[in-house]
Amino acid sequence: MDAFVKRMHNVAVSWEEALLLNEHLFRFDMETESPTVGVLLADHFTQSYGFQGHRTRGTKDWLIIYTVSGSGSFRVEREVHTCVRGDVVILSPGIPHHYAANEGEEWEILWAHFMPLPEWSPWLDLPRTEERLICISTRKEDVRIRIERAFQRMIRDAAMPELAFQELAKLALAEVLVLLNHGVAEQKKGFEMDGRITQVLQYCSQHLNRRHRLSDLAAMAGLSESRFCHLMKEQTGDTITERLRKMRLAKAARLLEFTTLRINEIADEVGFDSAYYFSRQFSAQFGVSPTAYRRRFRQFL
Repeated sequence: MDAFVKRMHNVAVSWEEALLLNEHLFRFDMETESPTVGVLLADHFTQSYGFQGHRTRGTKDWLIIYTVSGSGSFRVEREVHTCVRGDVVILSPGIPHHYAANEGEEWEILWAHFMPLPEWSPWLDLPRTEERLICISTRKEDVRIRIERAFQRMIRDAAMPELAFQELAKLALAEVLVLLNHGVAEQKKGFEMDGRITQVLQYCSQHLNRRHRLSDLAAMAGLSESRFCHLMKEQTGDTITERLRKMRLAKAARLLEFTTLRINEIADEVGFDSAYYFSRQFSAQFGVSPTAYRRRFRQFL
């Protein structure tokens, strides 16, 4: 029988034990609806045991959930992660997931569905579990208070129809992401990326328009392909394919902002085979097409 991982204690548990954690993570009759893609939607819930959500195909946007009090659990494939006060879970698009309030105290959460702006990419470059779940525990009370206040502003402003308030809601969400990223960086002080991985990433960043073969990159690092893949994931949290995609899209955003290159020229410049595929990847990551992103950016110049 397949084992599950309960990340709170880092031990493998059987199917029966996982069911005892919260049966609502495994048994459900209907899928949970997802909001309209591209709309920042945020709210504050307090839910008792029996509250649950199930999206077997994930969502097309990002979802962030912060636990104010009580506890709830998330299941992604074989991982079960339990959240308590100060814990944050972030789900990127396409990750099948299940969540539920645990027995006992009510689960109070602050949450938001969103599509990140391109400039947020570094702040979302956070450690992931094996099943690609981002789980962060905020330890400092002052940081928790700042996150909760930012969420409260976000919820209030996102409910307003005026563009100015929508922009303020995005700024509040950006504040949350910056605080989380800074907290992770503080916990990692003293960590230094393996020089072999740094060398490969620097090379790739200077030659994004090239098609990089795994065998060539592994050879550059002086590693076997399997060891290179393992080390890349360990050091960055991404596969080499994921990392290259992020780097290409980040550069594409800068080219859209500061050049007059056409979409097909930008796609070629950052290493995408076609403008159509590039546009799909850009829209999936940032919630707007490259053309719409350029138009929106220039409105603020």
